[in-house]
Amino acid sequence: MVKEQFRETDVAKKISHICFGMKSAEQMRQQAHIQVVSKNLYSQDTKHTPLAYGVLDHRMGTSEKDRPCLTCGKNLADCLGHYGYLDLELPCFHVGYFKATIGILQMICKTCSRIMLTKEEKLQFMDYLKRPNLAYLQKRGLKKKISDKCRKRTVCLNCSAFNGPVKKCGLLKIIHEKYKTTKKVVDAFVSDFLQSFDIAIEHNKLVEPLLTRAQENLNPLVVLNLFRRISEEDIPLLLMNPEAGKPADLIITRLLVPPLCIRPSVVSDLKSGTNEDDLTMKLTEIIFLNDVIKKHRMTGAKTQMIMEDWDFLQLQCALYINSELSGIPLNMAPKKWTRGFVQRLKGKQGRFRGNLSGKRVDFSGRTVISPDPNLRIDEVAVPVHVAKILTYPERVNKANLELMRKLVRNGPDVHPGANFIQNRHTQIKRFLKYGNREKIAQELRIGDLVERHLIDGDIVLFNRQPSLHKLSIMAHIVRWVFFHTENY
Repeated sequence: MVKEQFRETDVAKKISHICFGMKSAEQMRQQAHIQVVSKNLYSQDTKHTPLAYGVLDHRMGTSEKDRPCLTCGKNLADCLGHYGYLDLELPCFHVGYFKATIGILQMICKTCSRIMLTKEEKLQFMDYLKRPNLAYLQKRGLKKKISDKCRKRTVCLNCSAFNGPVKKCGLLKIIHEKYKTTKKVVDAFVSDFLQSFDIAIEHNKLVEPLLTRAQENLNPLVVLNLFRRISEEDIPLLLMNPEAGKPADLIITRLLVPPLCIRPSVVSDLKSGTNEDDLTMKLTEIIFLNDVIKKHRMTGAKTQMIMEDWDFLQLQCALYINSELSGIPLNMAPKKWTRGFVQRLKGKQGRFRGNLSGKRVDFSGRTVISPDPNLRIDEVAVPVHVAKILTYPERVNKANLELMRKLVRNGPDVHPGANFIQNRHTQIKRFLKYGNREKIAQELRIGDLVERHLIDGDIVLFNRQPSLHKLSIMAHIVRWVFFHTENY
């Protein structure tokens, strides 16, 4: 197909800014078309149809040419896909926001969720935040200042609760060392807590060294309740935009199920089955673990068993987002390496560098270059091998009809020739290597499209490697293709 000329739109618009945020659970529900609840992919019939409310439900789009989307009725080429959602039985930490979660916990009281600042400090920081055009580095420095002030304060000014340092402990676990003090003068609250173990120490001396390491486990459920109680006036002091996302959105309670077109099922040889995408398999594992936790809670299983299931669910949600996690225990490590969302986006083969910045396109090629004193400054010599493969789609008209017929007769092997011919009415493309070229040349009509070889005088765009800079592309005239062979 001939590339159309770029034309600017009539309406002049300017993008003011881009804002990245987090979707709340309610926004996910509104965006999605169905709730995914079934862990099975296909129904047990002979037709191999996807199960309703399963991960492959065709209401989320289609990945097959012969099956239309059940939501919009469009085929694979036209349907953009539709989202689904699945609710988690227990909340989980988001692996991408884990550092941010710990950062917020260090700044708030772990009892009443108020930010650990005095009224004067709050006003002072708010005045600074209201300044227009604050640079990124200034905001980053301000966040560090607020965080340092909050971490130095051990007693909450609102509820007088004692607060200690918050740390990461193992894989996706957070602990609050509530009774740990670095001061020489021990706080009355801590001393009361330590005295309550006097009788226990008399009977068991091993308890005494462990008292200073008394910790409070901040699991996702506790953290979610803390984040939900953070007041609206404190959110800007955490350097968060309430319109783009609230602290509670950092914890996963609901997952978006992506459309089928980005995780297609590949039918294997002899239609013996299908190979499912990594994301599809990971989603089925998450739904399966959800069902296990629900069953254990209903039957009153041991807390230890539910906690193990919860840890495993958390790990699967983390691997779904980023599959290159380090520090996974051997008993929980996945047997097969999969590609998470992070792996699809980052790196040389990812979406940004691989598919958006650099693309494989038609009518392009590359070769080694060398200087030639016989060429003009606006000319470039193209090797005959490249000239035969890189074609120019030329429309047949009265002026070039005879030339096009000669090129069609020469075919793809003789330069200058032609590789393909496309009929104006039927749009059928024919390869000229096979068939009667003499007959095809006689049947050539005005309006047909001939994909001919590059010839002298063609204008081509040239760019030197590494081709990262758009401005280095220049137009040159093709010359010296195979030393001017006369086959016209």
